[in-house]
Amino acid sequence: MDTRWIAVLVEKFSHSFSGYELESGARRFSVPLPAYPHEFAVDRARLLGYVGHYGVQTFAHPGDGGAAVIAVDLARGEHQGVLDCAPWHRIHGVQTDAQGRVYALSERDNMLLVFAAPSAQQTPDRAVPSGGVKSHLFVLSRDGQRAYVTSLLSHTVTLVHPHDGTRAPLAAHAGRRPEGCCLSPDESMLYVASRDEHRITRLDAHSLAELGTADTGEDPTRLYWSPCNRLIALNYGERSLRLFDPYTLVELARVDTGAKPIALAFHPADPERAWLALNDDSVSVLDLRTLALRHAFATGKEPDGLAILALPQP
Repeated sequence: MDTRWIAVLVEKFSHSFSGYELESGARRFSVPLPAYPHEFAVDRARLLGYVGHYGVQTFAHPGDGGAAVIAVDLARGEHQGVLDCAPWHRIHGVQTDAQGRVYALSERDNMLLVFAAPSAQQTPDRAVPSGGVKSHLFVLSRDGQRAYVTSLLSHTVTLVHPHDGTRAPLAAHAGRRPEGCCLSPDESMLYVASRDEHRITRLDAHSLAELGTADTGEDPTRLYWSPCNRLIALNYGERSLRLFDPYTLVELARVDTGAKPIALAFHPADPERAWLALNDDSVSVLDLRTLALRHAFATGKEPDGLAILALPQP
Protein backbone atom coordinates (compact mmCIF):
# COMPACT_ATOMS: atom_id res chain seq x y z
CA MET A 1 0.00 0.00 0.00
CA ASP A 2 1.32 3.42 -0.95
CA THR A 3 1.50 5.63 2.15
CA ARG A 4 2.65 9.12 2.95
CA TRP A 5 3.73 10.70 6.24
CA ILE A 6 1.05 13.05 7.53
CA ALA A 7 0.91 15.32 10.59
CA VAL A 8 -2.60 15.28 12.06
CA LEU A 9 -3.67 17.85 14.63
CA VAL A 10 -6.55 19.62 16.29
CA GLU A 11 -7.02 23.31 15.44
CA LYS A 12 -8.88 24.56 18.52
CA PHE A 13 -9.86 28.02 17.34
CA SER A 14 -10.53 26.96 13.76
CA HIS A 15 -12.82 24.24 15.19
CA SER A 16 -11.31 21.60 12.96
CA PHE A 17 -9.13 18.50 12.74
CA SER A 18 -6.62 18.62 9.89
CA GLY A 19 -3.89 16.64 8.20
CA TYR A 20 -0.76 18.10 6.58
CA GLU A 21 1.82 16.49 4.30
CA LEU A 22 4.83 16.24 6.59
CA GLU A 23 7.52 17.35 4.17
CA SER A 24 5.68 19.86 1.97
CA GLY A 25 3.25 21.23 4.59
CA ALA A 26 0.38 20.99 2.08
CA ARG A 27 -2.97 20.49 3.78
CA ARG A 28 -4.38 17.07 2.91
CA PHE A 29 -7.73 17.39 4.68
CA SER A 30 -9.63 19.48 7.21
CA VAL A 31 -12.69 18.13 9.04
CA PRO A 32 -15.06 20.70 10.61
CA LEU A 33 -15.82 19.97 14.28
CA PRO A 34 -18.07 21.49 16.96
CA ALA A 35 -16.68 24.60 18.65
CA TYR A 36 -13.47 24.17 20.64
CA PRO A 37 -12.20 20.64 20.21
CA HIS A 38 -9.06 20.02 22.29
CA GLU A 39 -7.23 16.71 22.86
CA PHE A 40 -7.27 13.61 20.65
CA ALA A 41 -5.93 10.06 20.42
CA VAL A 42 -5.50 7.59 17.56
CA ASP A 43 -6.64 3.96 17.40
CA ARG A 44 -4.37 0.87 17.29
CA ALA A 45 -4.33 0.80 13.49
CA ARG A 46 -3.53 4.52 13.44
CA LEU A 47 -6.33 5.12 10.96
CA LEU A 48 -8.96 6.66 13.26
CA GLY A 49 -8.70 9.80 15.37
CA TYR A 50 -10.83 10.30 18.49
CA VAL A 51 -11.25 14.00 19.31
CA GLY A 52 -12.65 15.22 22.61
CA HIS A 53 -15.29 17.95 22.37
CA TYR A 54 -14.26 20.25 25.21
CA GLY A 55 -16.64 22.95 24.02
CA VAL A 56 -15.12 25.99 25.78
CA GLN A 57 -12.09 28.06 24.84
CA THR A 58 -9.75 27.22 27.75
CA PHE A 59 -9.81 25.67 31.21
CA ALA A 60 -10.39 29.17 32.65
CA HIS A 61 -13.62 29.77 30.67
CA PRO A 62 -17.02 28.93 32.22
CA GLY A 63 -19.66 26.71 30.65
CA ASP A 64 -20.81 23.12 30.51
CA GLY A 65 -18.91 22.45 27.30
CA GLY A 66 -19.27 19.47 25.00
CA ALA A 67 -20.30 15.90 25.78
CA ALA A 68 -18.88 13.83 22.92
CA VAL A 69 -15.84 12.25 21.34
CA ILE A 70 -15.80 12.66 17.55
CA ALA A 71 -14.32 9.85 15.43
CA VAL A 72 -12.44 10.94 12.29
CA ASP A 73 -11.43 8.63 9.45
CA LEU A 74 -7.81 9.70 8.96
CA ALA A 75 -7.26 7.98 5.62
CA ARG A 76 -10.31 9.63 4.04
CA GLY A 77 -10.22 12.84 6.07
CA GLU A 78 -13.88 12.47 6.97
CA HIS A 79 -16.12 12.57 10.00
CA GLN A 80 -16.96 8.96 10.89
CA GLY A 81 -19.11 9.00 14.03
CA VAL A 82 -19.71 10.24 17.56
CA LEU A 83 -19.24 8.64 20.97
CA ASP A 84 -21.91 10.04 23.30
CA CYS A 85 -20.52 11.10 26.68
CA ALA A 86 -23.71 12.70 28.10
CA PRO A 87 -24.50 13.44 30.87
CA TRP A 88 -20.77 14.04 31.43
CA HIS A 89 -19.38 17.24 29.92
CA ARG A 90 -16.21 19.18 29.04
CA ILE A 91 -14.42 16.21 27.51
CA HIS A 92 -10.72 17.00 27.55
CA GLY A 93 -8.22 14.15 27.93
CA VAL A 94 -8.67 11.26 25.46
CA GLN A 95 -6.60 8.04 25.27
CA THR A 96 -6.75 4.57 23.72
CA ASP A 97 -5.29 1.31 25.03
CA ALA A 98 -3.72 -1.77 23.41
CA GLN A 99 -7.13 -3.48 23.23
CA GLY A 100 -8.66 -0.64 21.20
CA ARG A 101 -10.77 0.80 23.99
CA VAL A 102 -11.33 4.57 24.10
CA TYR A 103 -11.10 6.56 27.35
CA ALA A 104 -12.47 10.09 27.78
CA LEU A 105 -12.13 12.43 30.76
CA SER A 106 -14.97 14.74 31.78
CA GLU A 107 -13.51 17.86 33.37
CA ARG A 108 -16.85 19.23 34.54
CA ASP A 109 -17.93 16.05 36.27
CA ASN A 110 -14.53 14.52 37.16
CA MET A 111 -15.38 11.17 35.58
CA LEU A 112 -13.32 8.84 33.44
CA LEU A 113 -15.40 7.11 30.75
CA VAL A 114 -14.54 3.85 28.98
CA PHE A 115 -15.84 2.83 25.53
CA ALA A 116 -14.97 -0.86 25.28
CA ALA A 117 -15.98 -1.33 21.63
CA PRO A 118 -16.20 2.16 20.14
CA SER A 119 -17.02 1.00 16.63
CA ALA A 120 -19.99 -1.06 17.87
CA GLN A 121 -21.34 0.87 20.86
CA GLN A 122 -21.34 4.64 21.05
CA THR A 123 -22.12 4.97 24.78
CA PRO A 124 -19.76 4.29 27.70
CA ASP A 125 -19.43 0.79 29.17
CA ARG A 126 -17.85 2.11 32.33
CA ALA A 127 -17.51 5.37 34.25
CA VAL A 128 -15.34 5.83 37.34
CA PRO A 129 -14.61 8.92 39.46
CA SER A 130 -11.27 10.61 38.81
CA GLY A 131 -10.67 11.34 42.48
CA GLY A 132 -9.88 15.01 41.75
CA VAL A 133 -11.58 18.30 40.95
CA LYS A 134 -11.41 19.88 37.47
CA SER A 135 -9.77 16.77 36.06
CA HIS A 136 -8.02 17.90 32.90
CA LEU A 137 -5.54 15.36 31.52
CA PHE A 138 -4.50 11.75 32.05
CA VAL A 139 -2.00 9.18 30.88
CA LEU A 140 -2.89 5.52 30.53
CA SER A 141 -0.99 2.25 30.91
CA ARG A 142 -0.89 0.25 27.69
CA ASP A 143 -3.27 -2.39 29.05
CA GLY A 144 -5.72 0.26 30.28
CA GLN A 145 -5.70 -0.98 33.85
CA ARG A 146 -4.14 2.18 35.30
CA ALA A 147 -4.95 5.81 34.54
CA TYR A 148 -3.14 8.78 36.08
CA VAL A 149 -5.32 11.89 36.21
CA THR A 150 -4.14 15.47 36.82
CA SER A 151 -6.70 17.82 38.34
CA LEU A 152 -6.35 21.59 38.28
CA LEU A 153 -8.45 22.61 41.31
CA SER A 154 -7.70 19.81 43.76
CA HIS A 155 -4.01 20.15 42.73
CA THR A 156 -3.64 16.38 42.71
CA VAL A 157 -2.56 13.50 40.56
CA THR A 158 -4.63 10.36 41.10
CA LEU A 159 -4.12 6.72 40.21
CA VAL A 160 -7.45 5.38 38.94
CA HIS A 161 -8.36 1.80 38.01
CA PRO A 162 -10.83 2.21 35.12
CA HIS A 163 -11.87 -1.45 35.09
CA ASP A 164 -12.23 -1.94 38.85
CA GLY A 165 -14.74 0.41 40.40
CA THR A 166 -14.17 -1.14 43.85
CA ARG A 167 -10.71 0.46 44.09
CA ALA A 168 -10.73 4.04 45.31
CA PRO A 169 -8.47 6.54 43.52
CA LEU A 170 -5.06 7.03 45.13
CA ALA A 171 -4.07 10.71 45.32
CA ALA A 172 -0.70 12.45 45.57
CA HIS A 173 0.60 16.00 45.47
CA ALA A 174 2.83 17.00 42.57
CA GLY A 175 2.70 20.78 42.86
CA ARG A 176 -0.02 23.33 42.27
CA ARG A 177 -2.03 23.10 39.06
CA PRO A 178 -0.56 19.84 37.76
CA GLU A 179 -1.30 19.20 34.10
CA GLY A 180 1.22 17.54 31.78
CA CYS A 181 2.07 13.93 32.60
CA CYS A 182 3.78 10.92 31.06
CA LEU A 183 4.90 7.41 31.97
CA SER A 184 8.33 5.87 31.50
CA PRO A 185 8.43 3.22 28.74
CA ASP A 186 8.39 0.41 31.32
CA GLU A 187 5.48 2.16 33.10
CA SER A 188 7.27 2.09 36.45
CA MET A 189 7.67 5.87 36.80
CA LEU A 190 5.22 8.75 36.39
CA TYR A 191 6.24 12.32 35.62
CA VAL A 192 3.96 15.29 36.36
CA ALA A 193 4.46 18.99 35.54
CA SER A 194 3.24 21.70 37.92
CA ARG A 195 2.26 24.83 35.99
CA ASP A 196 2.28 27.11 39.06
CA GLU A 197 5.43 25.79 40.75
CA HIS A 198 7.38 25.40 37.46
CA ARG A 199 8.69 21.97 38.25
CA ILE A 200 8.58 18.29 37.34
CA THR A 201 7.87 15.61 39.94
CA ARG A 202 8.84 11.99 39.40
CA LEU A 203 6.68 9.43 41.23
CA ASP A 204 6.59 5.68 41.63
CA ALA A 205 3.81 4.64 39.24
CA HIS A 206 2.36 2.09 41.69
CA SER A 207 2.57 3.81 45.08
CA LEU A 208 2.74 7.46 43.89
CA ALA A 209 5.66 7.97 46.27
CA GLU A 210 7.75 10.98 45.26
CA LEU A 211 11.13 10.04 43.76
CA GLY A 212 12.50 13.48 42.90
CA THR A 213 11.80 16.93 41.47
CA ALA A 214 13.42 19.32 39.00
CA ASP A 215 12.81 22.97 38.18
CA THR A 216 11.58 23.80 34.69
CA GLY A 217 10.96 27.02 32.84
CA GLU A 218 7.84 29.06 33.47
CA ASP A 219 4.49 27.29 33.10
CA PRO A 220 5.33 23.73 31.94
CA THR A 221 2.23 22.28 30.29
CA ARG A 222 3.27 19.00 28.61
CA LEU A 223 5.82 16.24 29.19
CA TYR A 224 7.17 13.67 26.72
CA TRP A 225 9.61 10.75 26.84
CA SER A 226 11.66 10.95 23.64
CA PRO A 227 13.04 8.06 21.53
CA CYS A 228 16.52 9.12 22.69
CA ASN A 229 15.49 8.58 26.34
CA ARG A 230 15.17 12.20 27.30
CA LEU A 231 12.31 13.78 29.23
CA ILE A 232 11.12 16.89 27.39
CA ALA A 233 9.11 19.64 29.10
CA LEU A 234 7.22 22.22 27.04
CA ASN A 235 7.29 25.54 28.90
CA TYR A 236 4.34 27.59 27.72
CA GLY A 237 5.18 30.72 29.71
CA GLU A 238 8.92 30.66 29.02
CA ARG A 239 8.41 29.82 25.32
CA SER A 240 10.94 27.03 25.48
CA LEU A 241 11.43 23.33 25.79
CA ARG A 242 13.90 21.75 28.17
CA LEU A 243 15.45 18.30 28.06
CA PHE A 244 16.19 16.26 31.20
CA ASP A 245 17.80 12.97 32.05
CA PRO A 246 14.65 11.10 33.20
CA TYR A 247 16.56 9.06 35.80
CA THR A 248 18.52 11.83 37.53
CA LEU A 249 16.28 14.79 36.49
CA VAL A 250 19.42 16.72 35.59
CA GLU A 251 18.67 19.35 32.96
CA LEU A 252 20.61 18.70 29.75
CA ALA A 253 19.56 21.43 27.33
CA ARG A 254 17.15 24.25 26.59
CA VAL A 255 15.66 25.25 23.24
CA ASP A 256 13.93 28.61 22.84
CA THR A 257 10.82 28.24 20.69
CA GLY A 258 9.88 31.85 19.94
CA ALA A 259 6.15 31.23 20.14
CA LYS A 260 4.50 29.27 22.95
CA PRO A 261 4.94 25.50 22.54
CA ILE A 262 1.72 23.48 22.68
CA ALA A 263 2.36 19.86 21.67
CA LEU A 264 5.17 17.59 20.49
CA ALA A 265 5.13 14.45 18.32
CA PHE A 266 7.91 12.04 17.39
CA HIS A 267 8.34 10.46 13.96
CA PRO A 268 7.72 6.68 14.23
CA ALA A 269 10.35 5.87 11.60
CA ASP A 270 12.84 8.67 12.25
CA PRO A 271 13.79 8.86 15.96
CA GLU A 272 16.04 11.86 15.36
CA ARG A 273 13.23 14.27 14.49
CA ALA A 274 10.18 15.64 16.30
CA TRP A 275 7.45 18.10 15.31
CA LEU A 276 6.32 20.93 17.58
CA ALA A 277 2.97 22.76 17.43
CA LEU A 278 3.22 26.45 18.36
CA ASN A 279 0.64 29.08 19.25
CA ASP A 280 1.59 31.29 16.30
CA ASP A 281 -0.43 28.84 14.16
CA SER A 282 2.54 26.87 12.92
CA VAL A 283 4.44 23.60 13.30
CA SER A 284 8.23 23.45 13.53
CA VAL A 285 10.59 20.49 13.22
CA LEU A 286 13.19 19.76 15.91
CA ASP A 287 16.41 17.88 15.22
CA LEU A 288 16.87 15.81 18.38
CA ARG A 289 20.62 15.46 17.79
CA THR A 290 21.55 19.09 17.24
CA LEU A 291 18.43 20.64 18.85
CA ALA A 292 18.07 22.93 15.83
CA LEU A 293 14.48 24.11 15.43
CA ARG A 294 13.09 25.34 12.12
CA HIS A 295 9.70 26.30 10.72
CA ALA A 296 7.91 23.46 8.90
CA PHE A 297 4.42 24.68 7.91
CA ALA A 298 1.51 26.95 8.82
CA THR A 299 -1.70 25.60 10.35
CA GLY A 300 -5.17 26.75 11.28
CA LYS A 301 -5.78 28.71 14.46
CA GLU A 302 -4.28 27.37 17.71
CA PRO A 303 -2.95 23.92 16.82
CA ASP A 304 -3.21 21.52 19.77
CA GLY A 305 -2.40 17.85 19.94
CA LEU A 306 -0.24 16.35 17.21
CA ALA A 307 0.60 12.91 15.75
CA ILE A 308 2.80 11.75 12.86
CA LEU A 309 1.17 8.93 10.88
CA ALA A 310 1.80 6.91 7.72
CA LEU A 311 -1.56 7.20 5.95
CA PRO A 312 -2.69 5.53 2.71
CA GLN A 313 -2.74 7.67 -0.37
CA PRO A 314 -6.29 8.77 -1.24
